[in-house]
Amino acid sequence: MDSMDINIIRYVFIASASIIVLHRLLYKYINIYLPSVMSDVLYSKYYVTTTKDDTVLAYLYVPKRWFKHFYIFSGPVSTVTLCLICYKFLFDGNIPEIVFALLDISLGTSRKPLIPAENVILAIVILNIQCWKRAYETCFVNIFGDQKMSLGVYFIGFIHYTGIFLCIVGESKGFIRDSHTSLLLYKLTITDIICTLICLWSSTIQLQSNFILAGLRKNEDGEIVTKEHKIPFDGLFKYITNPLQFTEIIIYIMLSVILWQASTFHYITIWVITNQLVCAVLSHEWYHKTFKNYPKERNILIPYIW
Repeated sequence: MDSMDINIIRYVFIASASIIVLHRLLYKYINIYLPSVMSDVLYSKYYVTTTKDDTVLAYLYVPKRWFKHFYIFSGPVSTVTLCLICYKFLFDGNIPEIVFALLDISLGTSRKPLIPAENVILAIVILNIQCWKRAYETCFVNIFGDQKMSLGVYFIGFIHYTGIFLCIVGESKGFIRDSHTSLLLYKLTITDIICTLICLWSSTIQLQSNFILAGLRKNEDGEIVTKEHKIPFDGLFKYITNPLQFTEIIIYIMLSVILWQASTFHYITIWVITNQLVCAVLSHEWYHKTFKNYPKERNILIPYIW
């Protein structure tokens, strides 16, 4: 096999999903046996609130508010990607050789032109809306506390958004050497339109949920008065602990339906589902341990079901 003919993105996200499952199993079954140092590294996203300034571990953590960096990065990348595909699909522009080389390195030299142009544009437009909305949320809505996250969590965020755009463009008709395509928007199906509307609904619910969480840390005049966690009761929080994870899963499932002909994107969806499920379970457990009056009827992720 040609050393370049390896779908790196596929293996990266298979590994990421596997590691997050291992992470959960370690926490559930052997956390009490782990040294505190290892436990902190594994579970810092939820349980480390201050860095250990007197140890080398201080360098393994970054402020959780650095989540905004993912979207400050992915917003412009999503727009550049949209401009690139419009240049190709609308004007039949010549793609620079460096783009083909990057896609070959990421997805392998035997990658196939699987995704129609109209589905690619639809997915990239949705991702533009989502990335820029998240940039707005993390920069202007979210009120971050003093929590820390591990460098591993920090870097996987950049890998995630880089992988999304590479795998969509890399399997698009027109972005494989000597392949050609036409943009035929009438080929979009009712299913594609419904999936798009569901994505937009989910993104709106995410924004509403972040406003609710931010409101818990403000007074009636909109001033920040605390950075402590409180129990939310409005919106989808009436029914589930994790509206953000619930809607994130829905968005990626809908994108997978829109991009159903793709080969690699579905591995990213599996990674997202796995990661969000683990996050949801850990968050639900944390709320129950932290707040004795936490609503017992509230489900983890799916209203009235689980």
